[in-house]
Amino acid sequence: MVSPLLANIYLHRVDRSWDVARHGVLARYADDLVVMCRSRGEAEAALEQLRVLLPGLGLEAKAAKTRIVHLQVGGVGFDFLGFHHRLVRSQGRLGKAGVTFLARWPAKKAMQHARQRVRELTDRSRLLLPVDWVTEHVNRFLRGWVAYFRYGNSADQFDKINGYARMRLAWFITRRHRRSREFGWYVLRHGRDRPALFISLEPWPPPDPSGTGGEGRMPGGERRR
Repeated sequence: MVSPLLANIYLHRVDRSWDVARHGVLARYADDLVVMCRSRGEAEAALEQLRVLLPGLGLEAKAAKTRIVHLQVGGVGFDFLGFHHRLVRSQGRLGKAGVTFLARWPAKKAMQHARQRVRELTDRSRLLLPVDWVTEHVNRFLRGWVAYFRYGNSADQFDKINGYARMRLAWFITRRHRRSREFGWYVLRHGRDRPALFISLEPWPPPDPSGTGGEGRMPGGERRR
């Protein structure tokens, strides 16, 4: 596996050879890229250009992950850097028309990875560890995962992962103490070892306490409409 830094250096030739006027705007991170085009003809020209440039570097586009997508409300979207991107229209309020925008939230693969990681951290092989240790390990993962995906419309997905994490910890507590499932949920909610699982959707960074405004407030994870 090549590191992102080496991939960026190696594929810099693609960036320098790219003609935005003819092939659209190329956005790339390491070996993942997406090209934003104004028409299907331009998209097909961009794909052909990649098929010309990549073999010169000893590479080829991965067929399973390469496709042309027409973004439209009600249509399909695409995955890029862990996010699923899709054109949606918000519901209008007080007689005002809705707004069409490109929404993004964790892709299915990212959700599967999050569940798998939580499952690993609460696996039966860790039952000899104290509950508060395991809780902190789960929270540490969730904080990092949420920090990455918070800039979008991810609240529904956050709720699902949060619910899954709580379910797994209730199961872990039940197994750890060899008690009923109800006991696990009771401890989770009220007990001394209650896990402090919490996914924050508050704007970040917080307001500048000096009152000067600082760099402003970044948008939090709005709910997907």
